Amino acid sequence: MASERKFHQQSISGTPSFNSFLKGFNAYTITWFLLTTAATAAYGYYLQSATLESVGIFTWAATLTGEFVLFGLGIGVIILFIHDKRQTENPIQRMFPVVIWGRKMLVKMGPLLRQYLFLNDQEETPYNRITRNWVYETANGVRNTIGFGSQIDMDKVGTTLIMPATFTNTTIKTGEETGKTYSKIIGKHTGVEPVELKHFVHISAMSYGALSYRAHAALNKGAQMAGIFHNTGEGSLAPCHEYGGGDLIFQIGTAKYGIRDDEGNMDDNLLREMAQHPQVKMFEIKLAQGAKPGKGGMLLKEKITEEISKIRKIPMGKDAYAPARHKEFTDVDGLFDFIDRVRNITKKPTGIKMVIGHTSEIEAVAEKIKKEPGRGPDYIVIDGGDGGTGAAPYVLSSYSGLPMKQALAVADWAFKRHGVRDKVVIFASGKIATPIEIAVAMALGADAVYMARGFMLALGCIQALECHTNHCPTGIATQNRRLEKALDIEAAAKRVAKYADSLYKETQMLAESCGYETPSDITPDDIMVVTSPGHLDYLSELHGISAYEASLERKKARDKGMTVGEMKMQEEELTN
Repeated sequence: MASERKFHQQSISGTPSFNSFLKGFNAYTITWFLLTTAATAAYGYYLQSATLESVGIFTWAATLTGEFVLFGLGIGVIILFIHDKRQTENPIQRMFPVVIWGRKMLVKMGPLLRQYLFLNDQEETPYNRITRNWVYETANGVRNTIGFGSQIDMDKVGTTLIMPATFTNTTIKTGEETGKTYSKIIGKHTGVEPVELKHFVHISAMSYGALSYRAHAALNKGAQMAGIFHNTGEGSLAPCHEYGGGDLIFQIGTAKYGIRDDEGNMDDNLLREMAQHPQVKMFEIKLAQGAKPGKGGMLLKEKITEEISKIRKIPMGKDAYAPARHKEFTDVDGLFDFIDRVRNITKKPTGIKMVIGHTSEIEAVAEKIKKEPGRGPDYIVIDGGDGGTGAAPYVLSSYSGLPMKQALAVADWAFKRHGVRDKVVIFASGKIATPIEIAVAMALGADAVYMARGFMLALGCIQALECHTNHCPTGIATQNRRLEKALDIEAAAKRVAKYADSLYKETQMLAESCGYETPSDITPDDIMVVTSPGHLDYLSELHGISAYEASLERKKARDKGMTVGEMKMQEEELTN
């Protein structure tokens, strides 16, 4: 019989339950309880028999509570010693019985101790305390100004600095007043009814299942209040996505959840029905995700409720696996055919989400758009390798895919090189939470940005790093109904809207400090990065150039049937 599967890395904040209590009873704990009870009873019988005769058995037993605790500690240590010596899974536990449990407790509590006691405000990852506090205050409508100067070390390598303009023709603003002129149109080149973006920040793809019902309901209502788009994620359209009346982007993953037949193929009729939902304004074909490119997701059968089964069109009692890639196509030509199929059925703008590896792939997309006007994606989401997710293999999440900044620069360059930059709207995705990060993304070529973790912080996320355990203490990344009740939909929606509004205002503030009317005008020469103590380089020098040069070298080496290293060694030999 297969052993029960559990969420990875159960944490100290796991919710107690009667089942978990029952699982604690085994041969060792039962033996401990019986021996402790017997020892306490023997002690009381032989040494406190007079008390038993005078007060009765129940009062007598109550007077032995202290002795029970002392006997329990002593016998517990002995039994724990025997357990640790007999177990074979952990060598160090056999070598250092009993005391090893102190180490285990410190390992469990380590993240909490570091977060609140030992790490300074700029050390935590993925978001440090300064960033989190800024998001919390902004989302709660608290005035997020600071006093006595910045805590950011402006000489530290990696620090980003925007270049303000002394002279400008922009309209003079008073106090905290900022402009609001941003507008982008999606779909005007492919014959569908265009969609206008009036905000450059939108809620990134997060599926129902990864986040709770209340979390998605609050996100959608907040999206409606702020006038931004809410991406459904690849888990299909759930009632919580439509809760607040916010505009939606329906994401089509490799498993075609919600629009699939019994064999997992896309059902055109179901897709057509999905397009009839008035809140669904655009469709997005997910090719890859920054946190786990080249790997499909899996939903354990233990998490598949009747509701999720109905929404995703998957059976109960069976693990749901998403393929690593779409089976409908294997190259750019097939991708364009699939985009045409989706767009012709839905009659709505259709985009793609991708992670950039070799630059030749994004160049191939740009080249085909140039050759075949009116075809291809209406928009492209560039998801950086630094993107987040509820759960992903460590090796993919940490080491696969170009980071967002380099990927953006590469994509922007590829479309400009082929003269089709105006045909595609580019979204940036990957660890964006603050106005300066938005400004950097837009300077490198993004027309708009997707944000997931920033909006989770606005909902109330405390960065407990337990998204994968189903024990999220804030009720956001969990399906535990008791935990989910902690999240109030209406209050959380207001925080989402306030956060989105502040992101617009403060990014606009950065643009106006550079002398521009909108963040879309910020260039990579308006932002500099500290690359070594006392030395700054423009964004235009840092991102894209190395990837571009590497792409040219790889193409040249492949033409010769070599690796780049072999080609360079051959060239060195010829030179010498």
